[in-house]
Amino acid sequence: MELEDLPPMPLQDWPRPPQDNGLGIHFIPEEYHTPEHLDLHISRMVDMKMKWALVIYADEIQLEMAAPRFRDAGITVVWRRILYPGEKYYDWGRDAQVLQALGVPPYFQIYNEPALEAGWEDPPVPKERLMNDLLKAARDVYNAGGYVGLQFIDPQWLREALYEIRRHGGEPILQRMFFVPHPYGLNHPPSYQEDLNAVLGFLTFAQVFQEEIGFVPPMIAGEGGWMYGATDDDRFPRIDDQLHRDYHLELFNWFRTGVLSNGQPLPDYLFAFCPWLLASKMDDSAWFDSFAGDHTQTIEAVKRIPPFTRRFSWE
Repeated sequence: MELEDLPPMPLQDWPRPPQDNGLGIHFIPEEYHTPEHLDLHISRMVDMKMKWALVIYADEIQLEMAAPRFRDAGITVVWRRILYPGEKYYDWGRDAQVLQALGVPPYFQIYNEPALEAGWEDPPVPKERLMNDLLKAARDVYNAGGYVGLQFIDPQWLREALYEIRRHGGEPILQRMFFVPHPYGLNHPPSYQEDLNAVLGFLTFAQVFQEEIGFVPPMIAGEGGWMYGATDDDRFPRIDDQLHRDYHLELFNWFRTGVLSNGQPLPDYLFAFCPWLLASKMDDSAWFDSFAGDHTQTIEAVKRIPPFTRRFSWE
């Protein structure tokens, strides 16, 4: 693997938004945006004092339209090109250049939940082919000066990806890589730790990184939180409006208090949490615009969080 000679990035050198508070949200499920919708949804984020977002995009034109709006609102974005696992994409480098020219940090998530066959366009995609495509994408993003975002919901898939990157001489990529966990809580409380189905599930992936490469890269949760109406575990109550509010409020307060729901210190590597989902007519978990109605209790509670800047151990 031919790689540029780029310096490694310690946690404190990664770009973050001004007055960073770690609060974010997964934007909308569509990859095509209009200026009007961008302005509406970004204004909603600003009203909730959110500083991070996971944004799906379709092409360079969408990047050029959307990125300056988030930049001017003081929001740092993880960009996810809409791709099926196994679908090749050759313009990662160009996309990174577009963002850099706009003065926007080039955070790119490459592929999404590849372990789930439901997300494949033409299953089955051999894992070897996916790993090969992932290596090429990581190389192209890295060589263009971008930040390589891995996303897996299965710890074993993450182990194998890290092994393949190292096996092909990609150690420099690991020093400029971040991870996008999807810590969904089902209907488990914020302190739940019995398995991966928890907002604290990112801790399992942190252990994988520590064991495999000796450190934990930045993590920016790109999905997660609690789905409205969830009843997955009959030991716990349904996620109604009150629990949706209370649980997300406790989650966001990690960044204000510096303490996780299990009593452990908030780790420096957890940069932000972007729960699912800002707005959609088709998803009852969307905070705005869903057929179930706006989740007003959650929205108003987040708006009432006092302004704060998240503190790191090196400050």
